[in-house]
Amino acid sequence: MHRFYIFVLLSIACLVVGCPSLSRKPASVPYHQLYQTIDEPEVQQFLKAGLQLLHRVHGPLEFSVNEVLLRHSKKNGNGFRYAIVEGFSLTEIVDAEAGIFAIYISVPPNHREFYLLLAHEIGHLKQPSLVDDWAMEGFCMLFSKYLCGQLGHDWSIWERRLHADSDDPYARAYHQALKRGQ
Repeated sequence: MHRFYIFVLLSIACLVVGCPSLSRKPASVPYHQLYQTIDEPEVQQFLKAGLQLLHRVHGPLEFSVNEVLLRHSKKNGNGFRYAIVEGFSLTEIVDAEAGIFAIYISVPPNHREFYLLLAHEIGHLKQPSLVDDWAMEGFCMLFSKYLCGQLGHDWSIWERRLHADSDDPYARAYHQALKRGQ
């Protein structure tokens, strides 16, 4: 009963004083403007090498890629006022006609899984219009493994995870892609 009164008092206080709340993002504000930019030279070199490998081994791509906006999916100063999600990895089509894409990575560049995630998202640039497609996820896992191997980044943490949890949908997609020989 005591908790009920505390709840009622807090509710009334919020109504009277006003609770701080985050607003919805206006449609006119692009998501990539609300997250932290990743511009470290070594990351840019990895991205460039990944795109070259993707073109050479798996081209042609669905769209021409002229610019990739790299973002850590953590809000920047502009993003703090909006109710938007953080901590995800994703490839977004910003302007397909102009060849502009955004890649969001859930962890900062110094994290041990950063380059594995970035390589996976680079793989999505092969056909970025495919969303929620497990065959594409399997391809991206294999591409990540290959690119990281080519550029000297340890992929063993994902290898162990993918072999340890056969119920994980990414593990299933990875193993199916291996069987297909993508």
